[in-house]
Amino acid sequence: MNRSGFKPINALMRENPALAPIQDRLRQFSRLQQSFADALPPGLNQSCRVATVEGSTLVIAVANGAIATKLKQILPRLLEKIRENKKQEQEVTAITVIVQPDSFRPQVAGVAAPSRDPMPADKLAELTELLGDSPLKATMERIKTRRQRALTSGSKKR
Repeated sequence: MNRSGFKPINALMRENPALAPIQDRLRQFSRLQQSFADALPPGLNQSCRVATVEGSTLVIAVANGAIATKLKQILPRLLEKIRENKKQEQEVTAITVIVQPDSFRPQVAGVAAPSRDPMPADKLAELTELLGDSPLKATMERIKTRRQRALTSGSKKR
């Protein structure tokens, strides 16, 4: 028991025989995640994680398509490194990569999810007006026009 008089959750889980299989699976999953993290090149650890294991296939969730592409390029080496890990008790014969951007966004309680639009239409129009005649202004006007077309064609389909 700790100072508050309550047992830590791990102790409670160990005491309950019905939870033992869950605890074992969590330990196994934790070792898989660590094995995967150890095999990753530097810089990729924050953008991908083990999502699940389906049979002997490790399913990796990544933050975006660029990370997925990078990971797919190194999959054979990654799989070899994971297989070499002696702590590994789960046989891994394949790795699948899925893109799940929402699972990598920090969640803040009480704050609405940010818009997927990196720049709202009104801000884009404002910025475009501030620019002098230039290739950048022409490009931003094309973006604004495409967005307007996409919005109007999207509303017609409904």
